[in-house]
Amino acid sequence: ERGAEMGIHCLLLLGAVAMGPASTCAEPQSFFERRGWRFGYGEVPQRAGDNFTDNTCLLNRPLQPPTIDAPQTFLDECPSWVIRTTDEVWNLGPQNRNQSIERYFHPNFTSHYSFGRSYTGIPALKETVARTIQAFPDLRIYVTDCFCVGNDVDGYKTVMPDVLMGTNTGPSAYGPPTGKSFAYGGIAVTYVNKNPVTKEWQYVAEWIQHDELSLVAQLGFDDLNKANLPQTHAQRNPSCDVNRPSWGGGEGEQPGTTTTTTTKSLLQKEERDSVRSMMRDDDLPLAKALVKGMDSLISNHVNCWDYDAWSAAMEPFWDADLIYDTNWTPYPDILGNSTGLRHWFDREHIPFNMAFRNCTFSQIIFAGEELTATTTTYGLAYWQADFVHIPHTNKPATIRIFDFYKIDPETRKIAYNWMLLDIPFLMLQAGYRVLPKPVLREGWVQPPRAMDGIPAPVSSLVDKKDAALARKAVYKVMLNDWMNYTGEEKCKGLWSRDMVWYGPVGIGMATTCKEYHEHFLRPLHSAFKQSTLEIDVFTCEGPYCGVHGRFYGQHVGEWLGEKPTHKWINLRFGMHYHVDMRTHEVYESWALFDIPDAFNQMGVNLYDRVQDDMHAHAHTHTAN
Repeated sequence: ERGAEMGIHCLLLLGAVAMGPASTCAEPQSFFERRGWRFGYGEVPQRAGDNFTDNTCLLNRPLQPPTIDAPQTFLDECPSWVIRTTDEVWNLGPQNRNQSIERYFHPNFTSHYSFGRSYTGIPALKETVARTIQAFPDLRIYVTDCFCVGNDVDGYKTVMPDVLMGTNTGPSAYGPPTGKSFAYGGIAVTYVNKNPVTKEWQYVAEWIQHDELSLVAQLGFDDLNKANLPQTHAQRNPSCDVNRPSWGGGEGEQPGTTTTTTTKSLLQKEERDSVRSMMRDDDLPLAKALVKGMDSLISNHVNCWDYDAWSAAMEPFWDADLIYDTNWTPYPDILGNSTGLRHWFDREHIPFNMAFRNCTFSQIIFAGEELTATTTTYGLAYWQADFVHIPHTNKPATIRIFDFYKIDPETRKIAYNWMLLDIPFLMLQAGYRVLPKPVLREGWVQPPRAMDGIPAPVSSLVDKKDAALARKAVYKVMLNDWMNYTGEEKCKGLWSRDMVWYGPVGIGMATTCKEYHEHFLRPLHSAFKQSTLEIDVFTCEGPYCGVHGRFYGQHVGEWLGEKPTHKWINLRFGMHYHVDMRTHEVYESWALFDIPDAFNQMGVNLYDRVQDDMHAHAHTHTAN
């Protein structure tokens, strides 16, 4: 009869712990209710009229390691590593405990544990261990199983059930010492990744669930109101997301959050020394040395989620009032024009890394002088979260990128960075063609057809005279193709016979002079009259040049499927050129444009085309 009175809800809450008379659970103002705790599965958002929860939305997240055929050199060792590190911290005495913590835990290690609590950082971890040992000096952790899944690229996730045994002879979080012994079970799930600085495998984050109410009962706190229990409780993840960090996450901090005060100064000495060494490359022009050092932090995802540590690493390279100028979007909090590191971190760095975790960047051109530099790059990544409201695919994605830089001659730091992504290319990979399909092949780009290094050129090996000759050749092309275009299919003396021009999605790749004029130059100049050109950066190194600026003109003809609006439009561009130093003709070129920005000036929002397609597909699916 008493079991029926308690009900299943009470049994679920208390498990096997004896909690006294059954009426305790049935009282209107129970121990839990007085603390505002609410239990049961009904808290999870439900569709109207339903009495269940659908977790299949989680299947859109990368539950398994996303990198195909990645090496797994650590997999066999992983279980023994987990057991050994657990013993070194908890079971082998105090002599090397702190050294083991510093060796095996990332500086931004985050622990998620009972009552929905968490902490971040090595100091907080050391304090937690010390307080636990003070309360239970003879504590021992008996591991009952251990297994790992993952790879060397995405990291490893570990699972370790255990039993904790000991005696309460010191003050604990629950109250004064009771002298009673205990034994209770639990399970720990951890995320392990390789520290790029120390080269050690380290715990990045953990999620621990132990039968803590069983512990409290065994300590003799029959009345839970007398136990000093936390007033917090667990929260579900927002947006049906997995626990973060996940595959390729790299850092212990949750995306977009700020570390606690205990971790604000945890940028390691090795990282600072590494930053300084990056800036001491005598073979590189100043601008190129700065960009190389900064880019190495970005591409290695150093302190990726932790703003304090990330900004400390970035500070040597950037002006305090830097401008980071990226793609136009209709969303005020993503991309656009940012001032200062914090703005850049929030608007571009975090959204990009959440969508394309562990992105591998391949620079194909990296040219620079003392006060200017440029790169053109493509990235490869598993697309794991929506980016600028473009739905993620859970598939590999290719991201075309350019960057142009200006250095402040007084501070000798980067003052302005123009960056651009081929956004219509991302939209296309997500299944949304927002521009007419071109005749030319699109979505294809290759490194220079030369043995000048990857990325090209190698600064210590270039002939210093080549930069001036390349600049002259590129200026002639810019003058003919952009400023004084007559419609004549002129390439001789400007472009090599075997030229290649890698245009963006919507235009494509031209492999002949005829294709270049017919499918790019002629449509552009037919659509925009009274055109002018504004150049921000024109930098050359060896036979490679980069030009960034804006093309202005009145929209009087159709362009990329859009009828004339007679509005004055500016088209932001970035172009890279490889000059054949034997003929002084351009051999190949790479070009990107902020096409969504130009279309917005015409009154057309390409992002809306994505959203409209999404809604149309959803409506069709519902109707079917």
